[in-house]
Amino acid sequence: MDMSDLLKKVGLDPERPVVLITARESLENLLEAIKEYCPHLKIDEMTHEDIESLLSGYNRCVMSYHPENYHQERDTLLRNFEMLRRYGLTDDDYSSIDFC
Repeated sequence: MDMSDLLKKVGLDPERPVVLITARESLENLLEAIKEYCPHLKIDEMTHEDIESLLSGYNRCVMSYHPENYHQERDTLLRNFEMLRRYGLTDDDYSSIDFC
């Protein structure tokens, strides 16, 4: 059965957004994880493009990871780690953020 047909069958609009999170909410969540795991990050020096990259990455991670222990935020930071080095992250920060 097609997913759209299944959703319609149970009375749900297949085009309705399921996850809606604003840029403000995303950045607030990321800042909490940054404060916890990589306080050296100079987020106030980041460019528009780099912050946009973080927000886009966070969007993907919200769909992939459970919210406990900042898994979503930590994955976003790990996926963007090389870019974030320009803003003060170190190998020690990577170890702190990493899931293992």
